[in-house]
Amino acid sequence: MRTIITRAFIVSLLAGLSHAVFAHHSFSMFDQTKKVTHSGVVSEVQWTNPHVWIFIDVKADNGTVEKWGMEFTSKVHLARRNFSQDQVKIGDNVEFTVSPYANGKPGGRFYTIKLASGQYYCDVGAAQKVCDDNNK
Repeated sequence: MRTIITRAFIVSLLAGLSHAVFAHHSFSMFDQTKKVTHSGVVSEVQWTNPHVWIFIDVKADNGTVEKWGMEFTSKVHLARRNFSQDQVKIGDNVEFTVSPYANGKPGGRFYTIKLASGQYYCDVGAAQKVCDDNNK
């Protein structure tokens, strides 16, 4: 009987912990049905874990500047895919595409970025076609 209770406790504990792990990786804050592209000037780079952030100042049609936050994956994952901190610098002019925030705030999840060098860096999956088509 004691073994059954111990096993039930362990299963319950693991089930509870797995929920917390999946909650962190939710994409519900982004509108995955849309892609938004802007050009601007890199104003901040946060090369940190758990996610790398690049902030870009985008000039709106009315002349005001909006700071867009682009959320990447972890720096370890980016490094494994040959994207390093020295490829994007404050002051660089870049073009970027994101899945925007669902709430309409300026920012979103990284899809592609055209670096100041002219080279594209793309997320995994369908975004890789952009890199394949443009990095020749």
